[in-house]
Amino acid sequence: MYPKQLFRIRRLLESIFFAFLIQLTFIFPNGCYGKANLLSKAHGAKILSANPNADASASNLWPHETSDLAPDPALHFGSLPNGFRYVLMKNQEPKGRVSMHLNVQIGSAQEEDEEQGLAHFMEHMLFDGSTHYKPGELVKYFQKIGMQFGPDANAHTSFYETVYDILLPKGDLKSIEEALVVFKDFAEGALLLDSEVERERWVVLAEKRERDSESYRTYVRTSEFEFPDSVLSKRFPIGREDVIRKSDRSRIKRFYDRWYRPEKMILVMVGDFDNQAAVSMIAKHFADVVSRNGKPEEPGIGEIRHTGVKPFYHFEKEAGNTEVAIEVIQKVPKRPDTKASRLAMWKKEVAHRIIQDRIDAILAAPGPFFSLADIDGGLFLKEIEYAQIRAECRPDQWEKALAVLEQTLRRALNFGFTELELNRVKKEIAAGMDSAVKGSATRNSRNLARKLVASLNDDEVFLSPEQIKVIFGDAIAALTPEEVHDALKAAWGADHRLILVTGNANLSGETDGPEARIRTVYEESRKIPVEKPVSTETIRFPYLPEPDQTGKILRRTEIPDLGIIRVDFENGVRLNLKKTDFSDNEVQASLVFGPGKSDEPADRPGIGLLAEAIINESGVGGLNRHELDQALSGSNTGVAFRIADGHFTLNGTSVTGEVQLLFQLMATHLKDPAYREEAYRLTLERFRQLYEEMGHSVEDTMRFFGSRFLAGDDGRFGYPVWEQFSRIRLEEVQNWISVFFKQAELELSVVGDIDIDTVISLASRYFGSLTPRSGIMRVRPVAGIRFPAGESRTFEVDTRIPKALVVVAYPTEDIWEIGRSRRLNILGEVLSERIREAIREKLGAAYSPVAYHHPSRTYAGYGILLTMAYADPAALNPLISEIQSTITGLAQGTITAEEFQRARDPIKTGIKDMMRKNTYWLDTVLIDSRVHPVQLEWSRTILSDYDSITPEEVSGLAGTYLKKDQAAVMVFKPKSAP
Repeated sequence: MYPKQLFRIRRLLESIFFAFLIQLTFIFPNGCYGKANLLSKAHGAKILSANPNADASASNLWPHETSDLAPDPALHFGSLPNGFRYVLMKNQEPKGRVSMHLNVQIGSAQEEDEEQGLAHFMEHMLFDGSTHYKPGELVKYFQKIGMQFGPDANAHTSFYETVYDILLPKGDLKSIEEALVVFKDFAEGALLLDSEVERERWVVLAEKRERDSESYRTYVRTSEFEFPDSVLSKRFPIGREDVIRKSDRSRIKRFYDRWYRPEKMILVMVGDFDNQAAVSMIAKHFADVVSRNGKPEEPGIGEIRHTGVKPFYHFEKEAGNTEVAIEVIQKVPKRPDTKASRLAMWKKEVAHRIIQDRIDAILAAPGPFFSLADIDGGLFLKEIEYAQIRAECRPDQWEKALAVLEQTLRRALNFGFTELELNRVKKEIAAGMDSAVKGSATRNSRNLARKLVASLNDDEVFLSPEQIKVIFGDAIAALTPEEVHDALKAAWGADHRLILVTGNANLSGETDGPEARIRTVYEESRKIPVEKPVSTETIRFPYLPEPDQTGKILRRTEIPDLGIIRVDFENGVRLNLKKTDFSDNEVQASLVFGPGKSDEPADRPGIGLLAEAIINESGVGGLNRHELDQALSGSNTGVAFRIADGHFTLNGTSVTGEVQLLFQLMATHLKDPAYREEAYRLTLERFRQLYEEMGHSVEDTMRFFGSRFLAGDDGRFGYPVWEQFSRIRLEEVQNWISVFFKQAELELSVVGDIDIDTVISLASRYFGSLTPRSGIMRVRPVAGIRFPAGESRTFEVDTRIPKALVVVAYPTEDIWEIGRSRRLNILGEVLSERIREAIREKLGAAYSPVAYHHPSRTYAGYGILLTMAYADPAALNPLISEIQSTITGLAQGTITAEEFQRARDPIKTGIKDMMRKNTYWLDTVLIDSRVHPVQLEWSRTILSDYDSITPEEVSGLAGTYLKKDQAAVMVFKPKSAP
């Protein structure tokens, strides 16, 4: 299937690579280039320009202007005489919203030696005062119009891009005009006040501290090995601490004036707006933007040259496992994006997917030497080709894991692929293309905009799903094993192999050094003969007998105002349905049963975590996980088992034409679940590695043990200690959970692009025909959770990463008095904003402090209002004092109408988006509605109730719940910290 993790340099970079990989990893391998010479007008692209006669320089050509590929016809391209460009696209989801992005095509690669970190610093400063917004005003403006700072207004910096994002709540002309004013300020109006530079410096340093981790340090060292003479190892976007500390206004302004130039900017707008009006407004605001400094020289990416076998070793005691990898990396000339180069990329992708299938088969077999492995390749930053195969393993198994990777790759290079393997991947790709075409009309504007930005920055032609299918579908279907074999050899044809061993394998005792040992292991593996793969038989699904009768319907209830239909079958199964038009060709379903984690045996804490992973890894009774994946190839349907606090679920995702397959798969999981010994061993090993890493991370220690402390050390929360967890046996898992699979009452909910009568008929066949169950009921709510009011606990973590984490929490209530819960949600937002202003904006002590309210659906009377912030371990006490002082001020004071609006209106915007998502109707409204029919009423009142809330009500709740003697405090810090 798809690679689980991608090229190492991409794993920790900020989002330049993320959007690119969305296209590469799934069904759009856009990262490919070739040679062509057709201009956009020759193939019908729409050009909108305030000056149609403007002369674009060669460096400012659109990707399609040097390609034989036409861009998505829904795109509208335009440029201004000063070189400023824009791309507009009409789109309808989410309704009324517009995703706007100022894409500045510069980043850390443009920094000089003494500027390392200034591209990112500059990104921060643009939110700290500009021509039209005084310091501190911009975030409040965003909130007042219903945007959340972070989710709806944000920015990121990478090597070659700095992108500013605004997701407007409304696409009316006034909102667009105001957003363009903000972007115009970003383009040329930064104030860069000395006082703001000094204050923001500490925020940037706090962000640098928060991002520090063993995986980031491994990434840095690995990049220095892979790219020793390239900016990729010398210009990390987060920058150097010494540069950040001493940079002043003049230095930052020099960078701003040199690189924030109109010809380096592209405005991207996707959403529900008037194109022609937008064009006029863009010209009005950006036509007079000028370059404020002489044209700087563009730095190159640097040399990337490897030869022969080159081993690399980096030891990180705090890693949870060891990673081994074989890579090829080479610099290639920049090339236009063409049909031929895309098809070449597709061929390589097909080859790697087949090898991934082979790796997955090894993982599913007894006794693999690794816990996770994958392979991938591609082109990034326009001129770096790479391929890699990697695995995660125990430190004492790295040699065997490396040998398996080497031999798996060599087997494919020597012998190629079978027709059956190729056909399976062809079906997967065809199914993905078909699904994308059918869902294209309801794509998400923000996702589209991000993909478009990534395509522009990678000089790729942005294609619609229809274009991809038409241009490449038949060509991929016609591929032969020989063609795919040749593509694999081309992908791995470089004259070198980089052999990497990183993580917690300690090779310091090797006589000739770690690198010599790695080389020896690799060379010894190459001596072992490999055999031609044997073609296996096609695996069939479903394998259980089809039901020979349908279930009798007792009653059918329609709820017209909500578009919900409830069907009760004679055997006790409840079916909930909602047909939606939010996402074309999307179907989501959940089969709910049993009591979930709330029923965990007290003497087996963590059994739910283990059970969920084992059952998913086991596949089904007749097919292991890999065999089931093979049997389902060519479909867009999958099912996963989940254990929530209050129930077990079989969650399904599918498409309109595969509902029968979805129900067959869910029914098979229900009637024939698997508990395989090899899945148990693999799962336990993965958890062992997770525990090992947890012991060296303040974040993971919080995740493992923080929620447990806040629940009075109840074993159903968080994770138990490893000694307890590792003693849980497979038969104990099966004995605990199998009775619920066999006997618990069932509630099936289906939402999406469905035909109601078809779904009812299929549900009657696959679930209404089941033998009536004894009806193990789920009790709601479960009592007995004790919040540790007035208590504090310090967790000392064995880490050399100099950061701490502070959590201050207060007890609230469960969710079932929904009006109170909604008002507490607003209180959480008010507190989050006050904490942000106090901790980040005034003190600069933390980058991303946050507060939120979390009421329980399962446990009676249990909820928490929690605030959390990273900290300098040497400055914990002042931070805790400031948090507590801020909370006391909120509890004893009042909430102004202005800050109340800034807290409530973004929530309302989010609710409007949420209510047009299938996940909301499935997870919040329909699931458990048999036990809690009041959930239906919640969906009716949610917006009107939020409208009715007053600042006085929320302020009253602050006084009720934010009492100092009720606070629970947790501190997670390095052992060496004071």
